[in-house]
Amino acid sequence: MSDRFPELDPVGPAVDGLAVPDMTVLTRIAAEAEATDTRGVPRETIDALAGAGLLGTALAPAAQRELTELIAGCDATTWFCWAQHQTPLKTLEGAIAGLREPAPGTLVDELVPGLRSGRRLGAVAFAHVRRPGPANPVATRVDGGWRLDGTLDWVTSWDIADVVMVMAQGAPPHDDVLVCAYLPAGRSGVQTPGLAAGAPLDLLAMSGTHTRPVTLDGVVVPDTSIGAVVDRSDWLAADAIRTADANPAAFGVARGALAELQSIADRRADVLIAGTVAALVRECRDVRTRAYALMDEGGARPERLALRARSLDLAVQATTAVVVARAGAAMRRGQATERRAREAMFLLVQAQTADTRAASLALLADRAPSGSDVA
Repeated sequence: MSDRFPELDPVGPAVDGLAVPDMTVLTRIAAEAEATDTRGVPRETIDALAGAGLLGTALAPAAQRELTELIAGCDATTWFCWAQHQTPLKTLEGAIAGLREPAPGTLVDELVPGLRSGRRLGAVAFAHVRRPGPANPVATRVDGGWRLDGTLDWVTSWDIADVVMVMAQGAPPHDDVLVCAYLPAGRSGVQTPGLAAGAPLDLLAMSGTHTRPVTLDGVVVPDTSIGAVVDRSDWLAADAIRTADANPAAFGVARGALAELQSIADRRADVLIAGTVAALVRECRDVRTRAYALMDEGGARPERLALRARSLDLAVQATTAVVVARAGAAMRRGQATERRAREAMFLLVQAQTADTRAASLALLADRAPSGSDVA
């Protein structure tokens, strides 16, 4: 599959790490990307990824990053549903820092085998715990469990997921913890008392991710369905490091756009477009190499934030270059050019924090001419 994106080779070692002889499922995802963007990710696509060994327990970091790039380069909507699966599984596997207490054995026994194999698809809702202000939703300790109250603005994969992990801040005197509650998701067909899922959100980008708002009104979750209770400060500290890193999906979207741009250059024998591809490829390789090295080595956070901002900017530049090259044809709905431009826009706000937003805005500000430079 790596020869689909020759511009960013060599990627051989990472692909070899996947140990998957047949990656035709990714070709299928790419071919169906425009339909997926309109109608939503079919559960059959997720099942095909699972069947190819590409869903479940994460691979080694280099291979997992390459797999992220490949899926996002084919279709970022499918990537986003695929990516939601990891946190519910990692939490039950005990791989999340700051656990106040271990996950109950019965829940592990019930869910982990299916999540590891991909027979069950997990979803997650936790972006709200990063927000300043009053906690929403909140988890109140009750006899034998926790009661959840509040709203979730975004629950991705709801319609195709079997289970969703909802993180909620504890109500006093437990406001120093985050409760990881496992609830049946839309595909399970199970009705949870007090839980109401709204209509799918009509999003400008990634509308095919089956994302819905969910209201929690006195939803009682027994201790046997609590995957973990996480120290809030520890979780936020670890999250600040995770969100500072470049998202491999940004390089994947850039790779997909650059492959399209190269095909335009080849078809037209256009030297200028080919030169644009070469310049963007050089910067992609540089930023990608440095960003991944910092992830592996635990480099300084300011540099990681700066490289994250540059990676997002590269995705925007690459997708914009295809729009410019295709001219009026790029304005037609239902084709890869406009889809990727929207995907790049989505990545600018996905997992955004105050620090990542500041880094992206600082990059844009650095490019703006000073007053003395304006004629």
